Amino acid sequence: MIGRTKRIGLLFYALALALLSAPHIAAQTVAREELGVRVTAVDATGFPTVRVRVLTTGPGSAPVADTSRLLLRENGVPIPEATVGSAPVGVDLVLVIDANVDFLQTDEPGGATRRDKVAESITRLATTSMNADGLDRVSVIVPDAARLEPTFLAQDATQPDEVTAAVAAYDAAPPADQPLRATPLQAMLTAAIDHLAARQADGRFGAVLLYTDGARLDRQLDAPALAAAAQTAGVPVFAAILGAAVSQEEQANVDALTEPTNGQSIHMPTAADADPLYALFAAQGTQIEMVYQSALRQNGPQQVAVNLGNVRDAAEFELALAGPTVTLDAPTNVRRAGSAVDTPLPLLQPAVLPLTAVVAWPEGQSRQLTEIVFLVDGVPQPQAAPPTADAAGRIPLVWDISEREAGMYRLSVEVVDELAFSAAAAPLDVTIEVVRPSPPTPTPAPIPTPVVETAPGPTRLLLPLLLALAAGGLLWGVRRARRGPAAPPAPSVAPPPPPPPEGHVAVLEWAAPGEAGGETIELLADNVTLGREPGTVDIVLDDPAVSRLHARIRRDATGVYWLYDEGSAAGTFLNHEQLGLAPRPLQHGDLVQLGRLTLRFRLELAGGAGRAVAPEQPQTGGGPADDADFMAGRR
Repeated sequence: MIGRTKRIGLLFYALALALLSAPHIAAQTVAREELGVRVTAVDATGFPTVRVRVLTTGPGSAPVADTSRLLLRENGVPIPEATVGSAPVGVDLVLVIDANVDFLQTDEPGGATRRDKVAESITRLATTSMNADGLDRVSVIVPDAARLEPTFLAQDATQPDEVTAAVAAYDAAPPADQPLRATPLQAMLTAAIDHLAARQADGRFGAVLLYTDGARLDRQLDAPALAAAAQTAGVPVFAAILGAAVSQEEQANVDALTEPTNGQSIHMPTAADADPLYALFAAQGTQIEMVYQSALRQNGPQQVAVNLGNVRDAAEFELALAGPTVTLDAPTNVRRAGSAVDTPLPLLQPAVLPLTAVVAWPEGQSRQLTEIVFLVDGVPQPQAAPPTADAAGRIPLVWDISEREAGMYRLSVEVVDELAFSAAAAPLDVTIEVVRPSPPTPTPAPIPTPVVETAPGPTRLLLPLLLALAAGGLLWGVRRARRGPAAPPAPSVAPPPPPPPEGHVAVLEWAAPGEAGGETIELLADNVTLGREPGTVDIVLDDPAVSRLHARIRRDATGVYWLYDEGSAAGTFLNHEQLGLAPRPLQHGDLVQLGRLTLRFRLELAGGAGRAVAPEQPQTGGGPADDADFMAGRR
């Protein structure tokens, strides 16, 4: 007996312990069921950067505030370095108005009707909670005029004024000739759930909000069937209970819809009482975005999974990796030109050639380039700065051609991206042409043409005369040959021109006809060009008779200045004698003529305010000897 009593006592103790622990177990089960996570989108267009969008729901479908419990996996491998951010995506809401027989009544004397409170509350939703960029979609369902079928006052409206205008225009009163029937609420809620289920692929939070007094729901609805359909579609049902107070029966009727679907219900005696629900919807309009750098290098279907505690969801994406393509844009012919017959190669223009390479990515999946190499005849060319591609894939390059002779060169570009894919542009052949002015052509001396004057008479008399002259010339030549060749005349060698006196500078002075003196230009360089073309010559002479590059004055190592003709059309004259191919030295007082312009070459003391002094040696050139400054210098 005692043992039986002990066993009974132990049984009651175990039962009591089980009863005490049962609420804790149930609470844990409910919390685990109410915690939800859903992978709504995977964006791999910027691969290897992958973006995973996640929708979380806690009790009442509110977003989970603590994101530290989120764990991301790629093909089963944890990604602990994923960063957590946010992405605005918007929500899909369907507002269902149960415009029953009490919808037009007031709850307090002189107060607003339930219809007016609902209209004001929806206006608050539209103006304070809808996304400003039009991301939200809001629909409103009411019974039709005959109260037989559901109808949309607004469908997927994205602008607040669309929603407020539709609700403001709604007349809930039935026609006078129609009997007052109950609203087709089962069909209205079914239409709302079906509308949101068709949009699940968008990955947005969707919810149904029912405005009702809740008193007749148990007679109007098949609540378990509606709750099951909402659970299958992943759509929570929320309710705003109208009226001055809420009875236990009304609350129970509403809970039959909201609790199984992880929704919420509130009492809405005033329009502002639904604002907490609107704030929840707005919060779910911004989803969590997890960003990570993928290590995948194999094409095909891939999987990402997200865990929130013990709740998990996964999604697949297709990876199709391919290397980039690169093309080179450059001129096929380049002309390098100089301004003189002896322009050095580095001074030919252009000295550099800008080029552009264009990188294209398969399906627009752009990646970073880790290496860009520009090659000429297979040899990498240095760049002043590391080349980079802009957002359009254009890579600016510079080819230094300052030391390139005339010929054909083969150009190419090679790139490597961050996934180690490489690509090379098709070789492009570029021809460089080197152009310099031709040397001046000498002006041949005119050959006199003999003119034979004959007396009037028959032309037959001319032939004997010509024969006689020919015979005389032949006889003279034979005698000359017998005597031997004549001694050549002794050449007359002109002494070299003297260098300018020390401390003197050379200038050119305009010598206008009939005037003494004029504007002067100092010759500061050892090589000075004269002509009509600005940018080509050092001294510009604005005269149509002057060639673009007419003449040149060059100083040799001894300090003597020489005048060259550069193949001008009108010729270059020194002291009224035209230059040929060979240059001639310049001396103090010489006149230089280019076209219709006459210049005087002078040697002046540096800083001597125009005073010229002649060299100590006697002047050997053909310049004027009566120049006052020159004679003063000699004295």
